[in-house]
Amino acid sequence: MLLNSTSLIAKDIPDRMQNKLHPSWDLFRERYERLEPHIHAFAVEANAGERLDAAAKHLLDTYRGTEAKPAFYGVPVGIKDLLHVEGLLTRAGSGLPAAVLSGQEGSLIRRLRSLGALIAGKTVTEEFAYNGPIATRNPHDLSHTPGGSSAGSAAAVAAGLCPLALGTQTLRSVIAPASFCGVVGFKPSYGRVPLDGVILLAPSFDTIGFFTQNVSDMQAAAALLIPDWNHGSRQAGRKPVLGIPRGIYMELMSGGVKAAFTAQIEGLQQKGYTVKQVNMPWEDEFIYGDAMLRFLEGEMAREHAAWFERFADIYGAPVREAILRGREITDTELEMYRRRQARLCRELETARAAQGVDLWVSPAQGGTAPKIGEGTGWPGMTAIWTFAGCPAVSLPSASIDNLPLGFQCIGSYGQDEALAAWAQQISEDL
Repeated sequence: MLLNSTSLIAKDIPDRMQNKLHPSWDLFRERYERLEPHIHAFAVEANAGERLDAAAKHLLDTYRGTEAKPAFYGVPVGIKDLLHVEGLLTRAGSGLPAAVLSGQEGSLIRRLRSLGALIAGKTVTEEFAYNGPIATRNPHDLSHTPGGSSAGSAAAVAAGLCPLALGTQTLRSVIAPASFCGVVGFKPSYGRVPLDGVILLAPSFDTIGFFTQNVSDMQAAAALLIPDWNHGSRQAGRKPVLGIPRGIYMELMSGGVKAAFTAQIEGLQQKGYTVKQVNMPWEDEFIYGDAMLRFLEGEMAREHAAWFERFADIYGAPVREAILRGREITDTELEMYRRRQARLCRELETARAAQGVDLWVSPAQGGTAPKIGEGTGWPGMTAIWTFAGCPAVSLPSASIDNLPLGFQCIGSYGQDEALAAWAQQISEDL
């Protein structure tokens, strides 16, 4: 186990006023040298040390002698290698030429810079966030995967290399690695975070998410990075009513996960939470069938159409085969999925209101982190919520055979602030 703790929220304000960077900066440099050769959370970067030293010096010079430091002053932040960052190559886990994949830095990265963050580096992703071999290892056990596709971001936060990292989720790519690595993973509502400056996989799903070591840091990051965050939103004063889906959804897990989740729910009920079993507004076959994957691959084929014409032979086999399947999917079928997507979002809200449910809950994954070479997780517990655009958070909550397991809370579409507040309460009661 290669775990270390570091917080996004600085506790040594007097030191920061004496022209010192956030304490996580020094920890990052030390831990990077010690842990990164084992974890491989970051994409290889030539002259990384020189870039980081120059960035730190620039930040110190900019704010020297000023007491009012920006919120993320000197905080190292990992950036999934799908997001363009000025001065860094974007490879997206692919063998395609970096010049082809290059693009302008997006508004979220510019926001981080304005808040004083230091870009720690690009974190490892599966090829184009879809599938493919990765070098990253789970800090809890190096023989296990950290999950995909935001593998490097979750592993970097779990190992204490940086207190904040960005990922993306199309079906499970924030929630799954957060669960496997024992960190907090927050996937906002679809559309809440701008996607400019991001290489997309499936535009109807893709969402930028955040990894932190605790819920307080997640709340701080969300409030600063998600546009139009409602700082006045509070859910204090009562415990949320929790809804558990009936049907095949709750069968998509191992016996060990089911036992752990049952114990967690019983514990929450003993602390005063109301829990309801709810018939869900989806067909069971949609949960375990291939409809969502067809939707994703159809959009993926269109996103990659120009590159694929030039570089089909360079794509890894899983991505190449997915694009070929996606090219066979008609525009009519894709439009049908989009209508179904919008309908499910509405029906989930209707079901929630009718049952008086505040949050849906479930295990974040159907199992713990697989061994290296045995896949990077299962979409069953996460994909349907991503399809509907709902915000979700994975809370570190349990372990099985010394491997972490997350507790997933899913909020109503657009109600990210309520989810974040209730997640804090639930994390304290688990």
